[in-house]
Formats: sequence, C-alpha cells, structure tokens
Amino acid sequence: MEHHRAVIHTSPSTSLSVQSVPKPSPGPGSAIVKIVATPVLAYTKEVLTGERPYPLSLPLTPGMSAIGRVTATGPDATTLRPGALVLCDIFLTARDSPSSHFLMGVHAGGPVTKPLMDGEWRHSTWAEHAKFPLENLYPLDEDLLLRKHGYSVRDLCTLPAALVPFGGLDEIDLRVGETVVIAPATGAFGGAAVSVALAMGASVIAMGRNQDTLGRLNDTFGATNRLSTVTMTGTLEGDMAALRAASATTHGFSAYLDLSPPSAALNTYFPATLSLLAPGGRIAVMGGYGGNLEIPCGMIVHKQLKFVGKYMYTREQVERCLRMAETGVLGLGEKAGVRTVGGFGLWEVETAVDTAKDEANVWGRQVLLEPWGEGERI
Repeated sequence: MEHHRAVIHTSPSTSLSVQSVPKPSPGPGSAIVKIVATPVLAYTKEVLTGERPYPLSLPLTPGMSAIGRVTATGPDATTLRPGALVLCDIFLTARDSPSSHFLMGVHAGGPVTKPLMDGEWRHSTWAEHAKFPLENLYPLDEDLLLRKHGYSVRDLCTLPAALVPFGGLDEIDLRVGETVVIAPATGAFGGAAVSVALAMGASVIAMGRNQDTLGRLNDTFGATNRLSTVTMTGTLEGDMAALRAASATTHGFSAYLDLSPPSAALNTYFPATLSLLAPGGRIAVMGGYGGNLEIPCGMIVHKQLKFVGKYMYTREQVERCLRMAETGVLGLGEKAGVRTVGGFGLWEVETAVDTAKDEANVWGRQVLLEPWGEGERI
C-alpha cells in the first residue's frame, strides 16, 4: 500500500504530529489531489485546543480549502482529469440531505453530517494528498490566472477568503452603484469582503477598530473612489455619527454585511448600521455570534428591512466568484493587498499555527502550509 505524509490531530491536549499514513485512493464520486498550498487561519489554534469547541472526529487530519492538482479520479468523473489545477473546497454538503453541511477537517456540523466526518471525509488538506468529492473541486483556468494575470499559487490561496463574503453579498443581491457597510472589515474575511464588494461595483463603508488595517485598505483600494473607512467608537451615538460622515449619499445605505466574531456579541456598530439603513435595506449576518442579537422589530417592520442568515456559499456562487477572478474583475493576493508572511512545510505545522495566530489575525497577511515546500512548482 502506498503511503504519504499527513498532519494528525489526536487530542486537544497533545501536539500535532506528522505521520506516514496510507495514501487515499479515489472511488466513485471522488478524486485525489496533490495539495500545493492551503491557508492557516488565525483562529486555528483555538479550534485545535478546544477553546473554540467545534465538534471534531479525532484523530483526523485538519485543513482548510486549498489549491492543488488532481492526480487521480474515480470511475464516474466526466470532465475532471489528472493534472487539472483546482480549488479544493472543504465546505461539504451531504448528497442525500442538501441542507446539511460541514467543514472537512474543521467542524463536523450537526448530527446528519457527523457520520461523514467520522468516516469517508475525516481527513482534510494538511497532507501531501487529500481525497475530495468531485463536486468540491473547481478547475482553475491556468492560462488566465497564472499566465495572463501573473498570479502565483500563493496569490490563489486568497480565493477561499473571498468566497465567504461573496456568498453573503450575493445572497442580499448587492448591486452596482449601491452602498454597503461591512463590519468588522479589518479581519481576513472582512477585508476580503471589501475587495469583493468593490469588484461587484458597489461603494463600501468599511468599519473596524484597527486603524492600521483601515489605512492599508485605503492604500489598496482608495483609488476606486468608492471606499470610505470608519473607526468604531464603542458607542452607539459615535458609530452613527461616523457612519453619517462617511456616507457619500443622502438616502442611506442599501446593504449591510455583518462578519462579527464570537467576541463581538455586544457591540454598537450593529444597531448603528441598522438605524441608518435605507427603507428596504438588506442585511446578511454571517458572523459567529455566540449569543442572541437584539433586533428592533418596529424599525424592521416600518423600514421593511430584510434579514438573511448566510452560512458560507452555494456551488453556483463559487463558480461566479471564480469567473470574477479569472476575468480580472476581482484581484487576488499581493495585487489585492494580501501578502504571504509565512509559508511552512508539514514538519513546521506547529510554527505555522502559532504564526497565523499572531500574524494572520488582520486583513493583508496570510500564512500558508505548503506540504511539498514553497519550491515545489505546480
């Protein structure tokens, strides 16, 4: 039996290890991918240690969405072929329960999907190779992305962060010429949301506490003349005043994308933004609130506001976001203000996790795990 190297997570109280394990083989409905690079998120350590009590089926190989190259396919693959450069998406949907999802290597989801992480889809992308459902592999146009636009694989690794906010912005039908508030906008997903919303033709008001990161957003996207940044004040009146000052229109904001982390359950920017939304405004809530939100029902009724809770994205949304990148409408990587501050091999996984916690907790910096080394070309 052929083997490969993979990171194994056995317990929240023990260190990660790199082991030689049986290499996965394709079956019906699946393919094997050589993992070239995958992002390490800032909160990964919290997941591994149990500080974020995500359900996991241990032991397993952790991971995130990745860029890789197909090495083998199952017998029912019709268009995907070995050699294809692909985005490997860890957001898996139960084939016989389309409303049930989980994140391979990160979160087992609910009782419907837990058996999938327990069994067939236990191991994710922190390995030399990974097995994926065919429907979770998205071919990337190398001629456009690598040759015409000059992106590197490291640049392509910013795609997963863009997909999440695109799912929310598309769900509330953000349109060209509208103004959207994004808060908080200084984290990895919030900053990506700014880039995506601008690429969709909207004007953006980006709210955050980190003034350095807000400044980098301005430096990167200010030339569009469609970005305003707002420093959160911590008071309802202060946030409302700052939002009014940042608005370039007299009729309020059309939309609001909320990406709040669990620590932001009690905040002032959420009610401030709601109060200034124009009649008929739309709100997409994608954050990780740990508790309940206080919703002003009277305001929502009289202003006819529309709320959407959005978890990740659909396959159709992924494909449209990829087309935006391939045509050059959506910038990636360093051209869009995100630089790689660390690329680590499998044997350096603990260092990668620690570096991500310290360095990738704001927009503009990413940390990667590169199982074959940065020198490995695709």
